[in-house]
Order: sequence, then C-alpha cells, then structure tokens
Amino acid sequence: MRPLLSLALFLAGCAHPPPQVALPKVVAAQAKVDWDASGKELVDLLAGYLMADTTNPPGNEARGVDYLGAVLDREGIPWERVPLAPGRDSLIARLEGGDKPALCLLSHIDVVPVEPERWNKPAFSGLIEDGYLYGRGALDMKSLGAMELQTMVLLKRQGVALDRDVVLLAVADEEVDNQGARQLAAMWDKIGCSHVINEGGIGVRGALLDDQLVFPVSITEKGNLWVKMIASGTPGHGSTPRPDQAPDRLLAAVEKLKARDVDVDIQPAMREMLKRAGQEQGGFVGFVMSHRATVGLFVKPKLLANPVTRATITNTINVTGFSGASNMNVVPAEATAQLDCRMLPGTTTDQMLATLRDLVDDDQVRFEVVGGGDAVVTPWEDPLFEAIARNLVDGHDHVVAAPFISVGSTDSTYLRPLGVHAYGIHPIEVSEGDLVGMHGDNERVSVAELQQGLRRLYSIVVDFAAK
Repeated sequence: MRPLLSLALFLAGCAHPPPQVALPKVVAAQAKVDWDASGKELVDLLAGYLMADTTNPPGNEARGVDYLGAVLDREGIPWERVPLAPGRDSLIARLEGGDKPALCLLSHIDVVPVEPERWNKPAFSGLIEDGYLYGRGALDMKSLGAMELQTMVLLKRQGVALDRDVVLLAVADEEVDNQGARQLAAMWDKIGCSHVINEGGIGVRGALLDDQLVFPVSITEKGNLWVKMIASGTPGHGSTPRPDQAPDRLLAAVEKLKARDVDVDIQPAMREMLKRAGQEQGGFVGFVMSHRATVGLFVKPKLLANPVTRATITNTINVTGFSGASNMNVVPAEATAQLDCRMLPGTTTDQMLATLRDLVDDDQVRFEVVGGGDAVVTPWEDPLFEAIARNLVDGHDHVVAAPFISVGSTDSTYLRPLGVHAYGIHPIEVSEGDLVGMHGDNERVSVAELQQGLRRLYSIVVDFAAK
C-alpha cells in the first residue's frame, strides 16, 4: 500500500473534535426567553424598519432613528440622537452594567439605491412571502440592526445582570462616505466601547467543504487605495488616429496592470479558517487543510480559481471606470481610469502606490490618490471572539466559526485604529440565491434564519457581557 493512501485511511478514522457548547449562564438566559413570541416580534420590527426609506443618497436616516427610537421609548431604554446633517442622524442607546469596558452593537441605517423596474417585490413595503421578508436592507444591514435592538430589548425585559454596558449604535452614511462612523469615532471616549459587533461575515453552507456551514467572523478589512490613473498625450480630431494619444497610453497602462504577476499571501486568519474547517471535517481532508505544505499544494489552486476567495489571498487592482473627452470626435489631452486597489494586511497604501508606478513605468501617466487606508487587524485570541465562535457553533455538527479577512469595508475600519476590537458577523445562514439580492434585486432574508440569528446574537452578548 502506498504511504499517502495509508495515511489517508488512518486519518479517515480520526474523530471530529467535539462540538462547542454554550456556557451555563447562556443556557439559563436562553431558557427565560419565549423564542417564538420574540421571533415574531423581531419579524414585525424588521418589516416596519424596512418601510423607512433610508436610501443613500440622500440618506434620510432620521426616519430610521425615529423608528428605532420609538421602540426604545416603549421599552424604557434611554437613547440619544446624534445629528449629522438635516434629515440625517445617528442613534446611541445604552443599557448600564458593571465596570468593564462596554460592548457596542453597531449597524448602519442607510441602504443603497433601488432600480424599481428590476424588482418584482416592493422594495419598501416589508413584504413577507413564502418564508422570506423582502426589502432593501433586508440583508445589508437592517436585519442585523433589528436583531441588535431586539437583543437589547430582551436584556432589559429579562433583567440580565451585566458586567459591562451594552451600547446600541445605529449610524448614518455607511454606504457612501462613512460620515456617521467618523463622527462617532471622534467622540469614542464618550461611547467607551472596547469591543464591537458589526456587519461582516455571513453563514454560507458549502463555502469550503460540502454540507459544512461556515460562519466567517471578520477580524479586519483589506486596506484600500482609490486612485485616478491619468494618462497625458497629444489632443486632436477623432477622425485621424495619431501616435502618443492619451487614450492609447491609458489602455497600455491598464494592460500592464492586468498582466502583472500576482503574489499569493495566505494570511494567518485564512490558515486558521482552513484549519478549523478541516478539523471539523476530520480525516485526510482535515489533515490537508491543517498543514501549510498541503494547503499550498492542494488548497491554494482552489482558492485562486474562485474570484471571491482569490481576493482574500491576493492584493487586487480593479479598474472600475474611465473618463475622457466629452465629444465623440475629440481625442482628449488626458484620459483617466479609476482604480480600486485592495491590500492584505502587511501591504500599505504607499507600497501599493509605488507598485502601480513601477508596473506602468510611464512618465506620461500620473496617479492621483482619492482616498484609502491600511488594514488594521483585530486579534482573534479574544474573549468576544471566543464567545462569538462558541455560540455560532453551539453544539451543532458540521458548523465552523473562524476568523476571516473581509475584502470589502465597513464602519469598523474607523474604529480599529482606535484600539477597538471589532468583529464582523451576521449570524444567519444564507443561500447563494439570497446573497445576490445584497445590493441587487429583490433583497430578502429568511424569516426562520432571522429568528435563529436573534438567538445566536443574544447568546453571544450574554456570554460576553453578563455576570
């Protein structure tokens, strides 16, 4: 028998690690809740929240603050409005606890625009149909905001003794310019949260292994660099192609960027995710996913083949648009491409900018930085991360919770540089059909998963913040 086959047969018999189970204080807190009634209340809460049109631009987040504030008033939970601009507010609510630094439950109120002609469900009606709740923001991210509010309500109703404050933050302008998060970051000493739960990873079955549910918990977002790449050349009439035209020079620069060699960097968080998924699976697959050499040999090609996972192990340069002459028959003196660059932890914006210049290597092409920032990583060796992972798994088989590097950005980007331990998780399972609605058409969330997500989130908060 060949050695590799012998190893595979031996490892195939290895037992899976025992599933994690909730702590006794969590079990006791769960037992006091009428989950059927609370789940129905949550669905009604979210349906009403989705009816508040907070499309950004222009935002109108004050509508969301009014709605959430009315719920808090009914429950006797104190809150305050934080004005950002006319019609645009954020909200802060607080349940007082012990002396430990507070836990923040963060969400954003605004949603992206809708193309009504592409929807076959009304986008702002809170429609419930065939087990789904439809509406812009159903996934991104009013559902998590509603779960966070309902968690606060349950903590208050059940009289849960807290060893730290639990703070609800619902902020404006995440989808465009993060002005709400920047405003709150400037007053963070007043808010006083050492830990934050915000949007991030969402549960997907089969993401790594067949029939295995993975909850990726975001510990950072990739750094970003937004750049205008501007090529200069000789202007002229469009009827006569000539050498040294700006659009041709720009296209040549783009081709150089596309033809670059891409370095692969499987970061510690990704290795930890693969390891945890492999250990849960057990056997030969578990061995392969748990060791650096076999990950590089067998797993890396699969990660590179998928655009989403490829972005988690490489720095990316994406051309998102072009601009030039306003008339069809004019060759402009300058032509511009927009670049969205995303960098893994360890690569700075300055390093990426230098890479762009080296790759293009043309003194007639310049780069103007529009914005950006470096990645800041939150450690996963942390009590809140452990509480999140423990309660997402909560005794179930074929479920994994693991650290993850998000390829997009959230409001957490403005909190981690302050030393805040921010974790991104949406504690529900979604299908591929559900995911396409996020920023897309007919956005929806499963009613059953919404209710299950409430139980998971409530358990996480009790685990971390209750005495």
